[in-house]
Amino acid sequence: MSLILQKIKDQKIVPLFYNESFEVSKNTLKALYEAGIRVIEYTNRGIQALENFTKLKELSATEFPELLLGIGTVKNINEMDDYANAEADFIITPVINEELVKHSVAKNINLIPGCFTPSDVNLAFQNGLRLVKIFPADALGKNYIKSIQPVFPGMNFMPTGGVNADFDDITEWLISGAIAVGLGSSLIKTEFTTEQLAEKVQNLLQQLNQN
Repeated sequence: MSLILQKIKDQKIVPLFYNESFEVSKNTLKALYEAGIRVIEYTNRGIQALENFTKLKELSATEFPELLLGIGTVKNINEMDDYANAEADFIITPVINEELVKHSVAKNINLIPGCFTPSDVNLAFQNGLRLVKIFPADALGKNYIKSIQPVFPGMNFMPTGGVNADFDDITEWLISGAIAVGLGSSLIKTEFTTEQLAEKVQNLLQQLNQN
């Protein structure tokens, strides 16, 4: 997990997306990778998710070296096992419960659980997890992370859900104590060409790394 945590910290943004089409998914992955992204979350949000993810993971071994490809929107143990078998580098959930956490520890799965309340964060913290997704981030706001961070020394926070894919908003989240943000539809817009996406991501990474 330390490698994933470090790469997420370095990258400051984690793009997340799903598309029913494998070709579109592959092209999106390629555009993100060529723009400099090395940690990506594919989301389990449609009937083709597992099949697409499995093929993307196989492809990344040869075409996208050093890419850490994880899966998001995993809600139960069966899904967790399916994606662990597909060799997901990490698994992100929108929720947290003891069963999911204990299972991930027993199976040596890199889990990044979705947390909303301090009790959620505490459950992750007490089980040795050191990175949580704060979701939905826009419902809680930037001050939330600033407020709970002192209670959980060593815990890292990645707000996701409603974060804008622009330098100013991301920077405000980072100043509030986040190590990175998850970016979905605000970054990967359906109307974007792969070239536009790559350019947008490249510019964003450049801006974030100058600070």
